[in-house]
Amino acid sequence: MALGLNYLYLPSSKMTDAFYAFKMRMSYRTWKYKLKKYTDEEFLADFKLLEVGCGPGYFLRCFERWFPKCDLYGLDINREVVNYAVKHLKRTKLVVHDAQELPFDDKRFNILCAFQVLEHLGSPEKFFREANRVLNANGVLIISTPNPDGITAKILQDKWHGIRYDHVSLNNPKYWKGLLKANGFCILDDGSTLLSGFRILQKMPLALANWIPLAIFGYFHWYKGESYVAICRKVKDAK
Repeated sequence: MALGLNYLYLPSSKMTDAFYAFKMRMSYRTWKYKLKKYTDEEFLADFKLLEVGCGPGYFLRCFERWFPKCDLYGLDINREVVNYAVKHLKRTKLVVHDAQELPFDDKRFNILCAFQVLEHLGSPEKFFREANRVLNANGVLIISTPNPDGITAKILQDKWHGIRYDHVSLNNPKYWKGLLKANGFCILDDGSTLLSGFRILQKMPLALANWIPLAIFGYFHWYKGESYVAICRKVKDAK
């Protein structure tokens, strides 16, 4: 999950890029371990993965390194970030397109990821139908999205950073759970992150108290954190 980086914005320098690349690598290790837990060696030996809303490509950089034999794809509606990602990825195929109408054949992928994307979609139900369509049988879907039921959101209200003009689909975990089930997915594991919405936890040294547990565990089995997170499996075709 993208911690502290809005995917619409590009790093301002090579040093900033290197910092975020390291930070994201620590964060994205969660999905490396979760995939090993909920799949098997045969699955991970040769899979096709699509990241929707890939931004500058930090997640895909990690998976190029961790899974050298897998087939990787990235999609983003922002051409500028895709052009940036192209320069930093070695074998990932990238496309500029809308997440609500994926330009891929049915049952093309084993894994689909969407980190901090759902809140930007006017019709997230279309995305879930498309995710179901392009995933093959028992395919894995991973999502994260800001949580308006979180502690920081409730306390900060209109000052919560999740309140933005481009966040048109802010929904609570119960809503996302229902939408996943309605579109043919079962949840293997879910929860939420910590309390990074508080500014005091964005500054050193207190930022470490928030970031280090996330780097180790990824997320926690509660629904009061900053972002809702879920790893799911396709169990049937969406109607």
